[in-house]
Amino acid sequence: MDDFDARGHLQRPDKWYLGAGDRLTWTPPHPQWLDTPGFWDEAHYYDLSLAPVFTVTLLTADGTALPLRTTGRDWKPDRLRQNYDVPETPLHVTEHRTAHANDVLASTFSVENAGDADCPVCLVAWTLQPSATPDAPGPLTDLTAEDGQLRFVRPLQSEDRPTHDVGCALGLSRPLAARSVVPSESGPDQPRWAYTPFYETAGSDTLGPAPTLADLDASVVYLGLQANLTVAPDDPETVSVAFGVARDATQAGTQVTDVLANDPPVRSAVFWDDYFDDLPSFECSDPYLQRYYWHRWYGLELFTRRHPEGHYQHPAVYEGPEYFRKHVTYSAQCHMLETRWQSDPAVAQGSLLNFLDHQHPDGDLTGHLYPHDADEESFYHTNWGHIWPVHRIHPDGDFLQHAYDGLSKYVDYFDAERDPDDSGLYDIWNHYETGQEYMNRYQAVSDEADEIHWGRIFRLKGVDAAVQLYQTKKALTRMADALDRPAKAEQWRARAATTKTAVLDHMWDPEAELFFDVDPETGERTEVKAAVCFYPYFTDIVDERHLPGLKEHLFDPTEFWTEHPVPASSADDPYFSDVPHWKGQRKNCPWNGRVWPMTNSHVAEAICQAALRFDDDALRQRGAEFIRRFVYMMFDDGDPERPNCFEHYNPSTGQPCRYRGIDDYQHSWVVDLLIKYAAGIRPGDETVTIDPFPFDVAHLAIDEVPVRDVSLGVTRTDDRYAVRVDGERVDEQPLGTSVTLSL
Repeated sequence: MDDFDARGHLQRPDKWYLGAGDRLTWTPPHPQWLDTPGFWDEAHYYDLSLAPVFTVTLLTADGTALPLRTTGRDWKPDRLRQNYDVPETPLHVTEHRTAHANDVLASTFSVENAGDADCPVCLVAWTLQPSATPDAPGPLTDLTAEDGQLRFVRPLQSEDRPTHDVGCALGLSRPLAARSVVPSESGPDQPRWAYTPFYETAGSDTLGPAPTLADLDASVVYLGLQANLTVAPDDPETVSVAFGVARDATQAGTQVTDVLANDPPVRSAVFWDDYFDDLPSFECSDPYLQRYYWHRWYGLELFTRRHPEGHYQHPAVYEGPEYFRKHVTYSAQCHMLETRWQSDPAVAQGSLLNFLDHQHPDGDLTGHLYPHDADEESFYHTNWGHIWPVHRIHPDGDFLQHAYDGLSKYVDYFDAERDPDDSGLYDIWNHYETGQEYMNRYQAVSDEADEIHWGRIFRLKGVDAAVQLYQTKKALTRMADALDRPAKAEQWRARAATTKTAVLDHMWDPEAELFFDVDPETGERTEVKAAVCFYPYFTDIVDERHLPGLKEHLFDPTEFWTEHPVPASSADDPYFSDVPHWKGQRKNCPWNGRVWPMTNSHVAEAICQAALRFDDDALRQRGAEFIRRFVYMMFDDGDPERPNCFEHYNPSTGQPCRYRGIDDYQHSWVVDLLIKYAAGIRPGDETVTIDPFPFDVAHLAIDEVPVRDVSLGVTRTDDRYAVRVDGERVDEQPLGTSVTLSL
């Protein structure tokens, strides 16, 4: 796949998200102004909304605005291209919007003239910035005009979190004909030229009043930059506009200068090509699997933050767009599994390290970590045992030591605070901290469980909490062995065994043949069927006697095997709803019947790991089928060229929660499933097993998969597959026969 173009492979006409990781991105959930040049819909600096950014207006020499009519749009990860006609003129405009890793948004305009005579045109890049209004956390300050730019400081705020001052800069790639700043008592937040104060003053020689280089105390402030172009026939004029954001205005200006000096569309394309080229290559005869593999890698990079700042001293992945542009423990477990397949383990390791840097004295880890503060109330149950799969691919003694110390304290916190009964099982205190709110499993122990959010609201011994702690204890056992601490390893082995025994003794119902949450007040199982009841199946807690229960419940269409499996709550639950309603009200994040990619990632592991542990060919078929159905669900209208990842889906129709507007949500793992089960590459402690599952594909090939010091590749054609190590073929086998390589 040396000539494979991942950017081109993901091209589509209906997407608009732009970003290159780090602080600034443009992912407006419900854009209103896509047809308008520039970036008027909101951008986000971390999770803080910044709107508007800027727009562009074309004028005749006498200052008359030229209407731009959108005639086409297409998207790739590196750019959003938009075409415009200019009615009653020979002009045609092409815009390339790009987002850059140094926190700059840019629009590059190519103005073409199909006529017979030169066309003089004024291009004005302008913005409206809120200042001293009830909705603004403070006025614009530190306005400067230098180096052909306008720079200022703007305060941003999200809900009740502290105000964050950011420096902003607006610049053009061409010499300026004019620039202007006009404070205004009011102004509609719309990119309409006639609403600006420039409307009555603009022309070829002036944009209006000269800048007022002082602090600005007004409701809104208009800022504009003007360049004059002469567009000759068959000789397009190109001009770029850039808006940068940084911790101070001077740095923002430097970033804008850097982008404008390096052809923004080319710069963005090179960035994304370099990123995709460094990933394991993947091709498949199933267009859905192939497209989704590359789409998921795109989403991970879109939300990866690399440069250190404040609480974020290590690279990691935000959970998603808008409000979700922060580090969250619940999704970090997913990011560790996905990004471990990169050649550099920094993001996978940083997904844990940022939280350990701010670990509470009692060992607890905050659920939401922001760049300069944390939500101390929040907490999520998380499977930190995923550290061991990271270590299997990228052994690192220093990282392992640091992680071992922090996670040891974390488990001690659970034993001290979340298991007052010394039962080996662990308390859930509210319906938020599982990441799975609005479910019958909590109503089973408290009628008011859905009315109050964070805090100690109830006690429930959760199957998911127990499994996650068991996995973390198992990882700590292996870590202690690797760090040559045999006594500690034995202690962790015993502590893991305590939880395993407790799950089997108290959560397994031999009559119902299912694991259930436990009410610690009564010691009784709740008998509420939820997808988390299958979580023990991706561990060694289960044995052969538990397999019938997995098959009976999971694959029953009246319970979990819906048209688009699996719902988070069983279809026969009294609170079940396939639409996102809880007690008659539509909710943002209901778990009483919706299909959540996060849950499906866990269930895929349950099926596939059970198939491997018990050498069950029927489960191998089911595992391949389930992953395929899981991936197929995440495409707009079943179109193989339009992948998505929303928070949750309808189990009957597969329709996503479009009302939320949260696409490319990094709250699950898919790349990891495709590499481990479709390609069959599963690293162990001392060996790596190659054993593809029976996916219904004629061809599949993956290459340059990093595992320790080697690069692995697998090519499957029909019912046979070949294995490569560092590019050399070392074995070929029929499907169903495994290959084991020593590391």
